[in-house]
Amino acid sequence: MKAYLYDGLMNTLEKRKLGYERKVLIKKSKGKTIELGAGTGVNFEFYNSNEIYAVEPDIKLSKEAEKKIGEKDIKLINISAEDLFFEDNSFDTVVITLSLCTIPDPEKALKEARRVCKANGNLLVLEHIKNRNSFLFMLQNALTPLWKKFAMGCHLNRDTLSLIESVGFTKVSLKYFWGNNFISGVYKNTK
Repeated sequence: MKAYLYDGLMNTLEKRKLGYERKVLIKKSKGKTIELGAGTGVNFEFYNSNEIYAVEPDIKLSKEAEKKIGEKDIKLINISAEDLFFEDNSFDTVVITLSLCTIPDPEKALKEARRVCKANGNLLVLEHIKNRNSFLFMLQNALTPLWKKFAMGCHLNRDTLSLIESVGFTKVSLKYFWGNNFISGVYKNTK
């Protein structure tokens, strides 16, 4: 999928539900915030935080994101989520939305997120996940090889919830929507 097509192709999903879920989730960000996998910057309009760092390794997606910064204090940085150069305990909030499915090493990215997040800081997550229904999970497994080629490396079948908890984040709240396919969650960094 071409970067400039992403927003157009996602527009229907954003209008139906994702945009609302993003808005509700992002409004929970406080203080110095980092977003991992900022993509085309679809979250930017929802930020209230004073200081936001947006990490996006894809140059083409970053160019689309730059158009959405407007008057916000958002610093867009072209690095991967797996190799952050920020000091430990730098951020009050870490945001990840629809990115853990495409990040090559999501466990490493989550470990980096935890490292840069302050003690008792929040991880805000909006992701599609491994379906709990065995038939639907089997379908996700079958579709993932083709889907990855079309959707910028997206893995439909990642066990994102287990990954988040395995690196040490503690669930505060978790909402499922569109069946068991998507989640919106708040996690605490209890170091």
